[in-house]
Amino acid sequence: MKYILLILIVLFVVLPAFSQMPDSLFIERKAEVERLAALKKLSFTEDSHHHMTDFTYQRMEWIINPKVKYIKGKITTRFTSIVDLLSEVRFDLHDSLRVDSVMQRNEKLGFLRENHTLVIPLSQPVQLNNTDSITIFYQGTPFESGFGSFVQSYHAGSPIIWTLSEPFGAMEWWPCKQSLTDKIDSTDIIVTTPAGYRAASNGILVSESVDNEKCQMVWKHRYPIATYLVAIAVTDYSEFSDTIFLPENRNFPVQNFVFPENLESARNNVRQTVDLMYLFNELFGEYPFSNEKYGHAQFGWGGGMEHQTMSFMGSFGFELISHELAHQWFGNYITLSSWKDIWLNEGFATYAAGLSYENLLDGFWWPRWKRLNHDKIISNPGGSVYVSDTTDVGRIFDGRLSYSKGAYLLHMLRWIMGDEPFFEAIRNYLNDPLCAYGFASTEIVKRHFETTAGFSLDRFFEQWYFGQGYPVYSLRYSIMEGNKIMLKLDQETSHPSVGFFEMPVPVRIYGAQPGDSIDFRLTHTYSGQEFLLDPGFRIDRIVIDPDLWILKKVSFISKASFSEITTQPEIYPNPFSDRLFVKVPPGDVLRTVEIIDMDGRLVVKTTAISDIHTGDLPNGQYIIRIHTDRGTDTSMAVKHH
Repeated sequence: MKYILLILIVLFVVLPAFSQMPDSLFIERKAEVERLAALKKLSFTEDSHHHMTDFTYQRMEWIINPKVKYIKGKITTRFTSIVDLLSEVRFDLHDSLRVDSVMQRNEKLGFLRENHTLVIPLSQPVQLNNTDSITIFYQGTPFESGFGSFVQSYHAGSPIIWTLSEPFGAMEWWPCKQSLTDKIDSTDIIVTTPAGYRAASNGILVSESVDNEKCQMVWKHRYPIATYLVAIAVTDYSEFSDTIFLPENRNFPVQNFVFPENLESARNNVRQTVDLMYLFNELFGEYPFSNEKYGHAQFGWGGGMEHQTMSFMGSFGFELISHELAHQWFGNYITLSSWKDIWLNEGFATYAAGLSYENLLDGFWWPRWKRLNHDKIISNPGGSVYVSDTTDVGRIFDGRLSYSKGAYLLHMLRWIMGDEPFFEAIRNYLNDPLCAYGFASTEIVKRHFETTAGFSLDRFFEQWYFGQGYPVYSLRYSIMEGNKIMLKLDQETSHPSVGFFEMPVPVRIYGAQPGDSIDFRLTHTYSGQEFLLDPGFRIDRIVIDPDLWILKKVSFISKASFSEITTQPEIYPNPFSDRLFVKVPPGDVLRTVEIIDMDGRLVVKTTAISDIHTGDLPNGQYIIRIHTDRGTDTSMAVKHH
């Protein structure tokens, strides 16, 4: 019986740890659902009306019964004209929804419907930089595209309605402006449901009033928000909260709305969010919506969606929680300005999940996270992080490239720059007033990395962001006198878009005695480059990049004789008398040989001659300088007798 008890104890210890380990299919599943959501983009074309107004405030009032797929709403929008005379306001709204009326200062306005666009002519034009507002009353059964923007389903017999609008599905359930150029500055969300149901949404829960017939919940959000990040979910939620403590006696809640049947398991798993929040606050800077809240709302879907201040979650695994939380910085606080730059959302969030594995759970799963992503990326010889064709939804949400390779681009930047400047650059990017609560591009991020690093990253981004593939290394080494070793590091590339990847290559040398090892950082600038290293002990083996800092394959590592690996010219005999011979490595072309005496005087200079007559030289020591077509400049001391 005690053996059974011991097994049970081990299982209780081990199973939670395995539930936290990186999932080899996590990125594929995450990318697939993003890809399905993005299919909505194909039926939507951004029009010029998005550049006529600035939406500064929206008050959304909805009546929803989760038993019925139907929505009735009243949307009040405050807008500022950004043209000389604004004569009409346009909203994106699917034609499956009926507009009952449009009001402005207690007067009805006329309206037109044009290809999922609601056109509202104004009774009086609005001058440049002036502000006005209108209210739209509408209702209907939202159109369902992809896997749905407005979904009615069930959990354990209870009905639920939830929304997921990324990137252009919001118009399928409410009148809005779908744009990656304008965020709504401020929102109020008021949801009325039958009694027994509750609504989760963005911002702070200001009030909740309940009677025998209905429940009304009021959410207030006072941060800029992209349209696709506005969300509601309605069902018979149970609620619990944790608290995040900040300097100066400040705090904010982690507010969780979960299915009653999952309350206890969710309470145990969601607690990980607190440690993750403290970690990200340290690495990236304070949570960007700390005046309000962070939270989770469980919904009827297997993935997650980073709705601003409240991620919608199909489950509560460590990797999913950390990925969606990271999006609050990378994607919500600062949003990509073009789908070409999707890695600014997904690559950063994926790497943040990796950093969670590095810094939490005793770092146990960090090597696995690196290995899974590294091997996934090099499973194909091509593919760039840059998205050249934004009409190809599959390419935008490619898990191998936009997520994993985007994350590894950051990992390699960290290797090149070092930890302190790398994280400083990320914090500087997040603190950039031109990006804060707005939009950003790859060029802006690159500039922050360069400023902090103190050197240009043009070549790096040319190779790793725009270019495709990765390096394939081969290494030969020879043991020299005094346990020194000569290395020759060759490189091929997996894709012709990059001829050579200039990377500092980590090499670890292990000694014959247990515990003997030393790391070297080889600045690799051309294939066939040689390095003379002194490990300080007799070596046993050599490994390239054992900690997976860079994307690469290793063709082979082998021991060879010095003559097999060296590219140094040979001079013989030494000492010489009447004749001196020069031999250059195969493939090199000898340009000049110079003989210089110890007073620095040039006494012999030949061109492309490897057999040099030296019988006229006085006895003594000389410096021989050899120049080849590869730029080799070798100096050696020899003696004449």
